[in-house]
Amino acid sequence: MHRASALKERIYVAFTTLAVIIALRAHDHHPTAGLALGTLAITVTATICAVYVAGLLSHMVIHEQLPTSGEHRRMIADTFGAGTVAVPPVICLIPAHFGLYDTATGLVAAMLVTTCTLAAVGILAVRRLTVPRGQRLAILTAHCLLALAVIALELLSHR
Repeated sequence: MHRASALKERIYVAFTTLAVIIALRAHDHHPTAGLALGTLAITVTATICAVYVAGLLSHMVIHEQLPTSGEHRRMIADTFGAGTVAVPPVICLIPAHFGLYDTATGLVAAMLVTTCTLAAVGILAVRRLTVPRGQRLAILTAHCLLALAVIALELLSHR
């Protein structure tokens, strides 16, 4: 259960990161790399805080008590660990901040890296299933189609 929760949090942060990158590309024709990095940092930080509060509240509702210190440390580690999925898109934007390429290129690279991260998470998750190969392929296909649907909805919301 612990690993599933940590994975779920990373997926939330990855989709949030992708939504921010899409919004930056759609609404600001010439965003600066500094603006993109700042917006991404604020949004990821806010998402991590929201994930922490949701985890804490859900623990209290389910267990009818506060988490023990060990449980709380694990919750904090998992929550902040979810932020690691935002590191690759940030790395894509840093060269743009230093003028090595334009911000639009950095945002496209960040979109691709984040999409690949989501695909890799799906592949790793499905690979560990103890079901026949055909079912794993069907599950992975469904995962990819759902991820593409989410991305399409994000793109559509910024038209």
